[in-house]
Amino acid sequence: MRRPFLPTLVLACSLAVPALAAEPAKPAKAPVKRVCVNVKDGSKAVQGTDLIIEPGEKIKDAVAVDGDVIVKKGAVVDNDVAAVRGRVILEAGARVKGDVVSLGGEVRVPAGARVDGSALALGGKLKVDKQEDVGGEKVNFSMELNGEDLVKQVIGKALDEDQKCHILDDDDDKDV
Repeated sequence: MRRPFLPTLVLACSLAVPALAAEPAKPAKAPVKRVCVNVKDGSKAVQGTDLIIEPGEKIKDAVAVDGDVIVKKGAVVDNDVAAVRGRVILEAGARVKGDVVSLGGEVRVPAGARVDGSALALGGKLKVDKQEDVGGEKVNFSMELNGEDLVKQVIGKALDEDQKCHILDDDDDKDV
């Protein structure tokens, strides 16, 4: 049995509120390098762009950082789909056999799409047309203050460029 993480998440977000209010505005960031990684096991990961799983395509996992994951009608993801600072959008007729997670964006599961696992949106909206189309838990957590989503801000700060959080490709390995 899984231990519920929602109380811990609420506590962490409430502790971050004073820190967010006191921090001065930062100058605009440089554009993110666009990266696409195809893993030998059939998984895909992108950064700075959208990941589109086409009809008839079957992959293991799908991950987008600073972009959306769009699973088209007739596409199948064998494991999980995750978007960090992006959305997960399933079309009717799409299937995800694992979990669907968005950190800092929304999750859309229209009627006719199927998620065998759980659907989780932190810092965004969870839109499920038919509750039975998600086999596991449905979790939506966001907290707004003056029209700003605090969960989305916490996620953004945690993954800020200063933290050097990004997908590595073969070119990045040569620089190290």
